[in-house]
Amino acid sequence: MASRVSVTRLKPTFRSRVPLPGCFDVMGTVWHVSSNSEELLETIHETFPLKSNPSVPADLRLFFRVDRSAQGPKVRNRPHFRALDHLYYASYGPNDSMVIDQQHRQVVGHVSRDLTRDKSYWRHTILPVLVGIVSASIRITPVHCACVAKRDGSGLLLGGISGSGKSTLAVTLASAGFNYLSDDCTYLSRTASGLRAWGLPIPAKLLPDAIAYFPQLHNATPSESLNGEIAFQVHPAHLFGGDSVLSCNPRWLVFIERSAGTKPIFQAISSQDAANRLTQDLEMLPECIADQRDYQVETIRQLVDRECWVLRHGVSPQELAKVLASFCGL
Repeated sequence: MASRVSVTRLKPTFRSRVPLPGCFDVMGTVWHVSSNSEELLETIHETFPLKSNPSVPADLRLFFRVDRSAQGPKVRNRPHFRALDHLYYASYGPNDSMVIDQQHRQVVGHVSRDLTRDKSYWRHTILPVLVGIVSASIRITPVHCACVAKRDGSGLLLGGISGSGKSTLAVTLASAGFNYLSDDCTYLSRTASGLRAWGLPIPAKLLPDAIAYFPQLHNATPSESLNGEIAFQVHPAHLFGGDSVLSCNPRWLVFIERSAGTKPIFQAISSQDAANRLTQDLEMLPECIADQRDYQVETIRQLVDRECWVLRHGVSPQELAKVLASFCGL
């Protein structure tokens, strides 16, 4: 009982030291961020836009105290994570850590000023990790799909097992007139007007053999990505001069399957088959928020309530991109 009283007393003390508010629009959800550092709020704003109405209720509350005397590491290693039921502990350095509470939709962090100023690290690592961990709690559904969109906002979701070439194909489509949204994980939200697909403003990951299809990569150097893969990390808009978008209206769902020597062939599949392919990749949730999985499954059911396809092929990404562009009426 004494420890519970102690924790309860610490909360107001901590919150009183992070008085500056910020309200951000994150994939159609509302994040209320409090910090003792305006610089940190500006760093988050580099990735997510401010909410036009800051008085709306929060889907996620975040409290960050910046320790201006703490030093960050000169070289950032891969972050370290530990989970216990609905609580996640994330460490980004000796003086940079946060606790993520999925059940109560709250994040509490203590970070150095060096980390606060590292806008690229927040954009490419910390904020994407946060979205991934809290997605179920704030009613966002991740699907293992790449996504591109036509200029009119109609989205093409590309499903498939790891290694099926989703990332390479999404980047290729970005060079063929589509807007780029995501290369491996797309998030779905449900609104009054229907489903919305969302991406994050992070680089696409291309495995080293992708250099055979993109001569622009000859002067680039692959590096270790967050999941440990060695890959080229590229922004398609920078690579080809096209556009990237953060959201679209998902219209087509196509699963990519490689089959050596096969010309591209579309085969219609049932909604149930498509749903099974996507739901098997959903993460198991702690018991206290397990009901959110039902919400995610229903979101996927709404996504597959349209024509769904498998596209088998044994051709290059460029040839396949032409087939898909024609399929989408581009």
